Amino acid sequence: MSAPVRARTDEYEEESDEWLIDAARRSGHQFPRRARPSGTSAWRVLLNAGVQDEEVLRIVCASAVVDPADFSRASPALANFLPHAVALRLRVAPLGVRNGVLGVATYNPRSAGLERELAFASKHRVSLHAASPGAIIRAQAAIYGTVYGTNMEPGGARVIPVAAPAIQPRPLHVARLSLAMPAASEAQSNSPNMADRLLSTAIAERASEAHLVPAQEGGLLIRLKVDGTLNDRFGLSESNAARTLHALKTRAGLDVGDCRYPQSGRATFASPQGVVELHISTEPTASGCENLRIRLYAPDTVLSVTELGLSTSERHRFEDLLGTKHGLILVVGPAGSGRTTTLYAAMRALQARGRAVATVEQPVERRVDGIQQMDVQASPYPTLASAARARLNADSDVVLVSGLVDVATTETVITGNNKKRLVLSTLDAPDAANAVQRLYELEHDAVALSASLKGVVAQRLLRCLCDACAAPQHLDELPEQHQQLLAGLPTGKLRKAVGCERCRGTGYEGRTAVVEIVPTTPELRAAIARRADAPALAQLARECGINNLWDSGMNCVVEGVTTFNELLDHVIPPDDVVAGGVAQQDVDALLAQLFGGGVRTPAEPASLPEVADESITVVEAECPLVAVATSSPPEPVPTASSPVPCRVLLVDDDAASRRALARALGATGMSVVEAADGVAALAYARRLRPDFIVTEVALPRLDAVGLLEALAADDARPRVLVHTWQEDAALRAWLMEAGATDVVSRQVSPDVLAERLTELLAAT
Repeated sequence: MSAPVRARTDEYEEESDEWLIDAARRSGHQFPRRARPSGTSAWRVLLNAGVQDEEVLRIVCASAVVDPADFSRASPALANFLPHAVALRLRVAPLGVRNGVLGVATYNPRSAGLERELAFASKHRVSLHAASPGAIIRAQAAIYGTVYGTNMEPGGARVIPVAAPAIQPRPLHVARLSLAMPAASEAQSNSPNMADRLLSTAIAERASEAHLVPAQEGGLLIRLKVDGTLNDRFGLSESNAARTLHALKTRAGLDVGDCRYPQSGRATFASPQGVVELHISTEPTASGCENLRIRLYAPDTVLSVTELGLSTSERHRFEDLLGTKHGLILVVGPAGSGRTTTLYAAMRALQARGRAVATVEQPVERRVDGIQQMDVQASPYPTLASAARARLNADSDVVLVSGLVDVATTETVITGNNKKRLVLSTLDAPDAANAVQRLYELEHDAVALSASLKGVVAQRLLRCLCDACAAPQHLDELPEQHQQLLAGLPTGKLRKAVGCERCRGTGYEGRTAVVEIVPTTPELRAAIARRADAPALAQLARECGINNLWDSGMNCVVEGVTTFNELLDHVIPPDDVVAGGVAQQDVDALLAQLFGGGVRTPAEPASLPEVADESITVVEAECPLVAVATSSPPEPVPTASSPVPCRVLLVDDDAASRRALARALGATGMSVVEAADGVAALAYARRLRPDFIVTEVALPRLDAVGLLEALAADDARPRVLVHTWQEDAALRAWLMEAGATDVVSRQVSPDVLAERLTELLAAT
């Protein structure tokens, strides 16, 4: 008789990964033998023992005889291969299908029955690959994604993961809807006209993208991205939605009856502003409906170098960089930072200099006359690397490669036949120094990298103030922290956003680029050859007189082009700007003043600086690194015997929702410090020692799991509440295992959250 099948439980998973601890000991890692805490994975045990993620991954791959997971293809399209609930419960992420086999990333590839259960859920043969728990949760965020809803206030937005119940939007802009869209009867009788009206509205409002998202109550929610921000604009009924989707998909030559697989196509639309090129793509959803995204390219979107918004010195430095005859020039930044616009401007400039330009793109963004453009998806080459290799062997003087996304493409560009070619490409990195750090990971030969890399352009796009309503701003109107960051700079041209009909109440109209242009000097090449780390490269660039992103952005602020808050939402101040080089005790002393003596330190500073005005108040700040918010009106500074307000570090990359929650918590008497990403949160958690950290799951640079891992070794670790829309039990268990104090739904009101924080504080 066969043995009974054992039920799959969390305890069974914990027992089944004991092999990893034994493998680590066999690899020479020494740590005491002790009972594992309940609910703790072996990977977590090794991290707590001081073993680095990369070393654990190496041990897993060697012991389980599997390959490391490659997340370069992580996108919402992979959600079709494995249900979201299954991925969360089993703590895995799909990697895609190759030769009929579904690759799946897991941190426990030797778990008994995992492959069988995944095969049953996905209806594919399965191949397991190894990845860290943090990497898996980041991949889940990229694959199963988020949809963006807004509170319908100018600039206000909140993030609603797809796993959460849809949030009913507030009343739509009915007045604008009546101007932009036809009456219901007209739309039902003439659906192509409905599609045309939608496109006309998007073009009239200068939208770069239009998103047609299925609404919970049926029909479609139309969202327009203007100046990099998505806003709800209007809704379509279920019958009108079907007709509009049919008309748009037909216009792009897509299969109107296929809702199961992603599709993409191109079309054009004649508008009063000229012929607009449309890129239309669809993505299936778990509900059986599909999202449709339209990217709109106006006739003048291929800019020249002079139209990029660079200062005179930045433009000269960029043009000098384009004068390079061979080697690699990188344009780096996050998605939506204008990298493609800069590259196309560079191509036009090189073409005007009489150089033969060709591209290898995936896909082609814009058609440009006189340039040989290759779309890898429509080419005979199976990969971007093979297409780039073929193009580099051709006769072009300049080759644009759409992105260094994998090791093969990077090696082809750096060590391939580019000694007689100038190669332009992009990389997802926050700045020039971190771009080189990323290249270390993709290219093993640092000497070849130093010889090939000619320069890096890092950039961001900041919204420009609306000239019709922007008002002057005095320095003393800014929060204390902002005044400190502006110390010593001319502030006579500072302006603030107001909002008017022209800018639809946002206070902003259009965008400009802030850049960091770093040519590789001999000193930098030598540092790259010896694999210097990112901080060392950044310091060396500063010593060579190169302005960073912060310097470029501050120039836009003091010239009145944008606001200080807009800069802080997109560019993180360098450490030397934030800390000012002061000692830790000085930081604690300043915070003791601001928080009313509420900073707890291992050793109290010898004395506090004297305060000229004893009625010093804590004012709201909107700095993504550190901001303080309290209730109004201000209270006198408490004495040593007064109760200390609860100090909360609020971490969320969505500025509008973060500030709304900060204001709500501040109104309850709490002191709130804000951080826009996980790395900033970690730095300030260690420096400011808050009572609580309230954080979202998905964060730039370091997610909640990584933040919890980094704080795990700290002696005075604060309590961490994960504040998220996702209510999946498996995700909650995972976060609690990682060290979270509690997981709180974002559907609860700020008052309820404040009560929960107060209860936890009182319990200690």
